[in-house]
Amino acid sequence: MMGIQAWSFAVDEDDFVIAEGPTGTDDNIRLTIETLIIPFGTRAASAETYLREWRRMSREFEHEYTLGTSGASAKRIDASRVEIGDMYGQFETCTMSVDDFERALECLIQFLSAHAIK
Repeated sequence: MMGIQAWSFAVDEDDFVIAEGPTGTDDNIRLTIETLIIPFGTRAASAETYLREWRRMSREFEHEYTLGTSGASAKRIDASRVEIGDMYGQFETCTMSVDDFERALECLIQFLSAHAIK
């Protein structure tokens, strides 16, 4: 279990957002987040919309809902866990805590907003 720690992000020379999880983060989890967020590009608003919709669905359905992107799907499997599935064989399906998942998205939004990446 990772615990709620900060994720960090960078943008590579091709304008892809690169994720770096908290110390001890499994490389598959890092790749999972990276793949999920590809469609957001460098737009904080896209990540904000995704997180807002994720939380709205949580209020409406509690758990057992799925919200995907073109690269991966995040499925709330119970009150505390998210299962993230791959669409194109980029990573192995994995689970992480809801808190860690949301924290990764919050950190992404902070990074993209602070750097005003366009």
